[in-house]
Amino acid sequence: MKEVVLFIHIVLACLWVGGMLFLVFVLAPYVRRLPFRDQAFQEVGRRFSLYGTLGALSLLFITGMLNFHHVVGISSLFEFQSAYVRTFWHKLVIFLFVVIVSLAHDLYFGKRSVGSSFHRSMARFLGFLNLFLSLLIIYLAVKLRFGG
Repeated sequence: MKEVVLFIHIVLACLWVGGMLFLVFVLAPYVRRLPFRDQAFQEVGRRFSLYGTLGALSLLFITGMLNFHHVVGISSLFEFQSAYVRTFWHKLVIFLFVVIVSLAHDLYFGKRSVGSSFHRSMARFLGFLNLFLSLLIIYLAVKLRFGG
């Protein structure tokens, strides 16, 4: 069972981070040249928000906690002398920032970005911040794999 949970966790992380990398390196350069770019970004953002923010992030939290339980046991959650637990908490706190940034991006700035350069700039900044934080989470996941 623990292998299945870890597999699902990795696939969800691939969906989340891979989706952001696709948006930055493939979709955005193409869509920026279109006459209906704002509407295209809105539609893609709406779809990615549904699968990424609501779906993937929710399930990443659940599978992440299950993975922690399978590795060290949930009773170890507050044993901060363990390098593994400390790294896990760093990962969890950054994950919570990702959730907050995602919600601000998706529910506020992204929805108001059409026709507002400020909201568009903030949505872009929050998107890049989200990608950076998500890559940092992957680095911490690698650290966890090697013991914390």
